[in-house]
Parts: sequence; structure tokens; C-alpha cells
Amino acid sequence: MKELFTMLTDPRFHLVNKVSQRFSNGPEPSFVRLTREGFTMDPNIRKKTRVHPYMHLASHPSIGKGDLFSPMYGEITDITELSVFIKRVEPDEAMLAAYAEEPETDVMEAPERGQDLAVVLKRMGLNTRSLGQQCETLVVNCLNPDPGVNWAEPMLLTHQRHFLAGMEMLRRLSPAKKIILAVPEELKQLKFHGVEVVGVPSHYPASINALVVRAVTGRERPEGVGVVGLHNVWSLGRVAVTRRPLIDTVITIGSLHHNGNYIVRDGSTVGELFDFAGVQLNSGDTIVRGGPLRGESIDRLDRSITKGAIGLFLVEKGSIPPMEGHSPCVSCGSCVAICPARLRPDLLSRYAEFGLHKRSLEQYIDCCLECGLCGYVCINRRPVLQYIRLSKAKLGINVPKPQDLYYSDIRPAKSKASETAEEAKQ
Repeated sequence: MKELFTMLTDPRFHLVNKVSQRFSNGPEPSFVRLTREGFTMDPNIRKKTRVHPYMHLASHPSIGKGDLFSPMYGEITDITELSVFIKRVEPDEAMLAAYAEEPETDVMEAPERGQDLAVVLKRMGLNTRSLGQQCETLVVNCLNPDPGVNWAEPMLLTHQRHFLAGMEMLRRLSPAKKIILAVPEELKQLKFHGVEVVGVPSHYPASINALVVRAVTGRERPEGVGVVGLHNVWSLGRVAVTRRPLIDTVITIGSLHHNGNYIVRDGSTVGELFDFAGVQLNSGDTIVRGGPLRGESIDRLDRSITKGAIGLFLVEKGSIPPMEGHSPCVSCGSCVAICPARLRPDLLSRYAEFGLHKRSLEQYIDCCLECGLCGYVCINRRPVLQYIRLSKAKLGINVPKPQDLYYSDIRPAKSKASETAEEAKQ
């Protein structure tokens, strides 16, 4: 239990921060790279098309996936199966006129509710999959999702216009009879009209959706309980307040020497964001998109931030020991002691390492919360979480993208019996 005690007392894993900085506007990007995967482009959108802010570019067949809009004045330089590339240009009179004609949508006054309202919001760029869950009780996870991320307190305390508008829209979207705000126990004195506020532990990994639900209800995977993240509520409020489609997000940009929250445009590139925040990159540093423990390392500065992103971090060379993929497990038990799901990450990583993925079903790999603590405490610096994600992908178990780890609704995991049955069919 030594590792667990160390984790709980380590100040770096405390999820409550002082409101030292309100949200700053990020840079006006000179170039954006929008995620196009799964989208159908509008017929008039092609290479060299000139675009303006809030111009509709593409739609997605999923009711829960928001449409794609241009975040700036620009010209499309390329369209691939995965991305849409736009470079900034100075707007001409035609572009300015087209922007001025973009209609506003007052969703606060919209008569639609439930799924009908979800369709309206999808067409305004919002991912609504977790917002209208069919549940009796909906828990709003108001904790910072990862250590180092610190936008939750400003959202709750100093940007209440967006938060309250988002909560009002959430009431119209959700069929839940009861909505509960799960806030850090230090902020449980907060009062919001008509909403129950419950304080939950404020140390990582307590902010993971499944653990928040357990803290609020006292049960694991209770029926009729859904969860949505604070970031999604802010995005909902953003659309309500601006009356415009969603083309931006809030992220924390952090390093050893800098930490700040910024409202950035969809598709902004990593390089421009670091330059704007004054974060200096050096040879050997690692870039992490998402949270420090559950995010993904990326290899190029022209990679972009999407509307679901929650953070961008620089891990300076030498600040933590590097992971070595060939390091053997020494059976120290550190990962087992720290695992909040009470799994055997040591076995799961070994099975993945040697391609024995089906054996992971016997160790309940589908119950892994992907918190990243196993790799953090590994004394031999094995990429334990990456091994587990590899097995999940090989087994066809739902593997959310990094941005979805923080805000997706809780779904019951498949039982061993159902997995075995599916395996037998194969």
C-alpha cells in the first residue's frame, strides 16, 4: 500500500487548484488541421475553397457527432480521408459579406427538447452522445480530469455564465429526473438552484467517471445512472451564449515552467499554441495531447487540437525516466497495489507483450479504467497502459479516443460470458 499512500499525499495528484488565471483567448491560427474522419463534406467544399468563421464544412452520420465548421477566414489547401487543412488568408469583401450573413441560433429559446434538441445542437457542432443519455440520474463530473489540468475551478467559479447556460440546456436535453453535480469536496459549499451538489475526493484518480459515480452513489456501475463531464457542459453553454456553432475549446497548456488555460480554435496546431504560451521546446522533450496520465504523445508540431481536447503538455527531457518497451516485468506488484479497478496490470501487459490477447479476457481487461497509474508507478518503466490499449484494440473492445476518455458516458462492460460466446462464434 506504500504506492497508494504516496499517490494520495503527492501534491501533484491533487485535483483542486486556485483560480490563478481566468481563461485567455488563444492565438488566431495561421493554419488549422480539422479532423475529417467519418465526415461527409458538403458538395461545395473542395480544395481552394475560401471559407469564413462558422461556415458549415461537413456533417457526420452519427446523431451524437457534431458537424464540422470553419474556425477562421482561410482557404482549404487539402482534404484527405482524415483531415481538412485550412491556411489563414485576409478576408475579401465576399468573405466578410458571407460571414455577416451567417445566421445566429438562440438555442436557449428553442422549443425543442430531448433528442429533437440534440439534433439542433449536433448541427451546431456539439458532440451530444453523452448529453442526452437515457438515465434516471445524471451525474455532472466537475473535477479536473487529470493532474496538471486546471480549468474546472474557473468554469465553476469565474465563468458561471457559460456553466449556468450549459446546465439549463442540459436539463432540456436529458430525460434524467435528477441531476447531481459532483464537485471537489473543497467546493461542496457551492449552491446552484435546483441541483444537488455532492463533494467527492479531489485526488487522482477520483476524477475518472466510473469512480465519481461510485463516490456519489456508493455503488459500482449502478443501473440508471449516467455521467457527463464539466467540459461538455461548458461547450453546451458556449453555444447557448454565443448563439453560434462550436468552433473552440478550453485547454490547459502546461510545462515545468508554465501553466495556463486558453480558449483555442478547433484545429489549432501544437506548435502555434506552444509559441503563443511561451513554452520552449528542446531536443528530447515529449509533447502530450490530452491529460498527462491519459493523453497521447505526438511526434509533430503540426498536429492539432480538437474540440474534445482538454490539455496540451510538454514533458521536458530528464524530468521523468523514459519508458522502455523492452523492459521486462519484475513482478514487484506496484501496479497491482495502485490499480483502482483491482485488476492485474502486470498480467495484462505481459499478455499484450507476447500477443496473448485473449488471455486478457480472463483478467477482466474490459474493466480497465485507463487511468495510467500502472505505468506511472512501474519501477521498470514499462508502457503498461499502452500494452493494455493494444490488447483492447486487438480484442475489439471499445477503445475511446484520448479526448473521449474524459467525457464519454458510462456503458456496462461486456461480461466474460458474452465475450466467451463471441469468441466461440469467431
